[in-house]
Amino acid sequence: MRRITQQTKMAAPMIGVEVGKFVHIKSRFNSENELVSEEPYPRSGHCCATDGINLFAFGGYHPEYCKKTKRKGHIVIRRHEVFREMWCFNLAKETWHEVSMAGDVPHETASMSMLLSGHTLLLFGGTCYPWGQTSNADVICFNLKEKRWSALTCEGQQPPGKYGHAMSLQHNRLFLFGGCRQVSEEDFLFDADLHSLDLRNLTWSLLSNMEDQNDAEAPSRVMYRHGLAWHENKLYIIGNSWKELYSMSIYQSEVHVYDLETNSWGKERTLPCPQNGHPNRRQYHSCVQWKNVNIVLYRLMFAFEEVYICGGLYNMVIFGDLWKLELPSLQWSLLPTQMPVPTFFHSAAITSTKCMYVFGGTTSPGDGKRTNNVFRIWLALPPLTDIALRKVLSLLPDRSKESIASLQDLGIPKNIMDRLKHVE
Repeated sequence: MRRITQQTKMAAPMIGVEVGKFVHIKSRFNSENELVSEEPYPRSGHCCATDGINLFAFGGYHPEYCKKTKRKGHIVIRRHEVFREMWCFNLAKETWHEVSMAGDVPHETASMSMLLSGHTLLLFGGTCYPWGQTSNADVICFNLKEKRWSALTCEGQQPPGKYGHAMSLQHNRLFLFGGCRQVSEEDFLFDADLHSLDLRNLTWSLLSNMEDQNDAEAPSRVMYRHGLAWHENKLYIIGNSWKELYSMSIYQSEVHVYDLETNSWGKERTLPCPQNGHPNRRQYHSCVQWKNVNIVLYRLMFAFEEVYICGGLYNMVIFGDLWKLELPSLQWSLLPTQMPVPTFFHSAAITSTKCMYVFGGTTSPGDGKRTNNVFRIWLALPPLTDIALRKVLSLLPDRSKESIASLQDLGIPKNIMDRLKHVE
């Protein structure tokens, strides 16, 4: 981390980009002090994914929000309704646009999981208010080119509807672990089931059933609002169960690991940050994985991957710190930065160029105040094209469509201009 800090001090004055530090992306206004674009309402429990050009945010919840109607100046108040909107945040222009949608839009859109595969968003699970009465049990796709929702017809050992679970996508296999579902009027089940969906033939497999997990660690494996990371042939559970949250002497000193070759569970010890130990206890944090870091050493190629968790809540304390866990070494590092506003129940996504975005969440444990803040942090030096494009955009009077269109007259290449387009 020291190396990144030194690069930041050297490079920031020259390129105007701060590496290794959270930046709060503020709302943009035109010359008449009007918002350049509409923005999503504050929310929590939503999902985010990015293709490196746009950040997609779907679903979420606010206990009470004001909604404009088609009648000018007319506003209605919605209470305890989940959001069924798809929003697109252009990473270069830093403006929002609500995406038009066709097909059957999902109804259970709080605490689901969503991943991006090519031009398709894959969504599973989720619930709506009252929590748990209904939960989605289908894999629902949103085609970003056609802007249409459709459900996959899957076979095999399908998971039940649930929410608060985690997903990971590797080599045409979708892994799904943990989560919560309502089993009676008053009872909720937090499970430790691990499912896998082969996207080539749309067949589900139950890799590990909670009822058949008889090892000593099985009771502590049930998870909710956790993360799921993948490296080589192992799945890593990032986060702790309710039992571990209050019983572990050192939080995140060990992580649950599932070996896909031996089809068995185990625990692996993590290495503490030399200066700061392990992360503080927390729940409702975000978790993203940066993949495909290949290093050639002595003619051998080694793959190193990184997992980042930030924010969270514990005992009425909201966190704003950012931690990195290296795979497969399991080395923890605390990054020298803080979220501008400590937040939990938010969502995060990371680009292939190692820029992480955080959107929304809750900023007060008492009254549950929601936010629509967008934070950005570069975790490595940006590519030169990103630096140059950011500089050009900073010279525009605003980020309106007219101003953006004028760039084409200046000879900006088409592939760069394409990065300034929302999915509409």
